[in-house]
Amino acid sequence: MRKTFIVIALAAVFGLGGFGCILPKKPATPVAVPTPAPSASSAVYGEPVSLTIGASVEYDDGLVITLENINDSRCPQDVQCIWQGELAPVLRLRDGDITGESELSLGTVRGLTGSVGPYAVTLSDVTLSSVVLVADKSAAVVHDDKIRVTSPSSEAVVSSPLTVSGEARGTWYFEASFPVKLFDADGNQLAVVPAQAQGDWMTEDYVPFSAVLTFDAPATATGTLVFQKDNPSGLPENDDEVRIPVRFDAAGPQRTVMLYFYDDSRDRDETGNVMCSRAGLVSVQRDIPLTKTPIQDAVRLLLEGGLTAEERASGISTEFPLPGVALKGASLNDGVLTLEFDDPNNRTGGGACRAGILWFQIEATAKQFVEVSSVRFMPEELFQP
Repeated sequence: MRKTFIVIALAAVFGLGGFGCILPKKPATPVAVPTPAPSASSAVYGEPVSLTIGASVEYDDGLVITLENINDSRCPQDVQCIWQGELAPVLRLRDGDITGESELSLGTVRGLTGSVGPYAVTLSDVTLSSVVLVADKSAAVVHDDKIRVTSPSSEAVVSSPLTVSGEARGTWYFEASFPVKLFDADGNQLAVVPAQAQGDWMTEDYVPFSAVLTFDAPATATGTLVFQKDNPSGLPENDDEVRIPVRFDAAGPQRTVMLYFYDDSRDRDETGNVMCSRAGLVSVQRDIPLTKTPIQDAVRLLLEGGLTAEERASGISTEFPLPGVALKGASLNDGVLTLEFDDPNNRTGGGACRAGILWFQIEATAKQFVEVSSVRFMPEELFQP
């Protein structure tokens, strides 16, 4: 009994276990040390920036873009694949004009441009470990709180392939897509593709979309991009669309023409009254494709309006385009240019001042060509007070 007592006492004093082993000490609970978030470097909209995985950039309005990952689904060498695969960066956008955080997945095949809210991001280069991107912020074209088009912007210069992006409410889609069409200024369809939802479209919330349109060089300098609501019912009351004017960055031979618009500040008498004369005409320069009908091309471009924001800010104005007014044809004989128009809604008439300015704009645009000495309109009642 005494020996047993001694052993127990020693165990209590020296920490001996039942098998004569030293009991290990209980490890201390580690103290969590917060890891500071990596600082974001400054960036400027419209300028390229380079990001490695995990790095961030911050723009002057507070938007932060982080490169979360780059997924590689490319087909291995010496393997026959059904799909070629791609490098697909995953970006995280937060702050700025975004509520919460948003994930943006791009790809070298699925599309190099995507958008979140008013922000559009385009990839310039992608490797396994880094990307070069350009972010832009523009006022989205919003239609009745149903669709927001962030790229391209109105009057943007576009070329093939053209990437479009934005957000549409789920009710704008059917089977996760809706049609996007591109027309030239003569109404000829250049391309039509389905814009694909970049998320679950079975919702009434906004869902990002993107599409890529490829098209041949158009015969006109301007056109229209149409975002149509998918309407499987076929009922006219369910139709809806957004139309955005664009300008083509046409490849191939070009020629420079002048379009004549109006600035009433240049057309006033000594007492400040508007004289409604040719003195208020202002020319703006445009490049158009080199065709066999440059006079008609220039007049049609004038009829589209198409002033830039800078030109309007300088005081230049125009009433074109006029709904329904279109140039049907032209003929030139002994210096007299006859222009035949459609005007089903009688939009070319009105007061003497208005009708005169519309007349002067077309006349000056046509008479820049040396072979034109005078201009007459058909029917003759067009552009009359």
